[in-house]
Amino acid sequence: MSPQTHDREAGRSLLVEEIEKALRERLGWNEIVMDNIMWKYIGVSVNELITYGIDAHAWIEILRHLSINDTYMLGAVHGDVFVRSTSRSWYEISASTTSSPGVLYFERLTRSIKTPTVELTTRRRTPNVVYVRFYVKLRRSEWPWYGKGYETISSFNTSGLLRYLAGLVDTDGIVTSEKQPYGYRFEIDITSANIEFLEFLKNMVYERLSITGSIKKSKGDSKLRFRSLQAVQLYEGLRQYLAHPMKRLRAEVYLRYYNKELTIKEFEHFYELLKYDNNGNDPKRYHAADILTQAAPQTHTHGGYPLPLNL
Repeated sequence: MSPQTHDREAGRSLLVEEIEKALRERLGWNEIVMDNIMWKYIGVSVNELITYGIDAHAWIEILRHLSINDTYMLGAVHGDVFVRSTSRSWYEISASTTSSPGVLYFERLTRSIKTPTVELTTRRRTPNVVYVRFYVKLRRSEWPWYGKGYETISSFNTSGLLRYLAGLVDTDGIVTSEKQPYGYRFEIDITSANIEFLEFLKNMVYERLSITGSIKKSKGDSKLRFRSLQAVQLYEGLRQYLAHPMKRLRAEVYLRYYNKELTIKEFEHFYELLKYDNNGNDPKRYHAADILTQAAPQTHTHGGYPLPLNL
């Protein structure tokens, strides 16, 4: 990328920031309004959650205080955020999603680095699904995690490790509950095709946090799995850093149930709203572009129409 191209992109970023400022001043637009639109779209009542002491907007404040130097960023990169070199001097950091909660999360996450550009794309095998991709471009000297592998984790203090784990879970982890004969079991999974990485991480979590996980191996992505009390203890450590809106809300609802602040019926009522369905009509799936245009109209989109990818 030439310096001239970078200057044009910087100009667009400044323009987006000016539009945002105007939206806030004239229309009252802000992140909370954006988030309310998303939750309403997927059928979650923010006001009902508040009556149980659950703040559906807490993730926004977490990302607002995030910086490029935070170990959370390395966790995100070791998860589902992609970094590639575009030249000797430049990097591109990007993330793609099709989900309604994911699109706001990745927009805010990339914005904590720099104002992102957005691409709307389709893929040959799924032509009816629109993928939303956010990306930013940085000079190599601006990216502090160049060449940092997972061995770097061993140098982190407890806070740094928890922040790293939060970035990993937010971008490429699973937070869920499963029904059991005695109630519901909480589970946090970290997925990776690299078994050595998962083994390293399992040992690090046990040594630093005294939390025991297990690894479920498979031909594709394997999982580092934390269940029941171990998952609750892990979330209590991650709580001030976990920022994916859906994963965080699932964990918060379960924590209230675990602490007997919610009855099993109240828990099931909320959790049913947060489950992903495979019936093709789930507003949480495959509606990223709809949410982007409704909840974050200030975002600069590249091209205006979905760009086909030959994948």
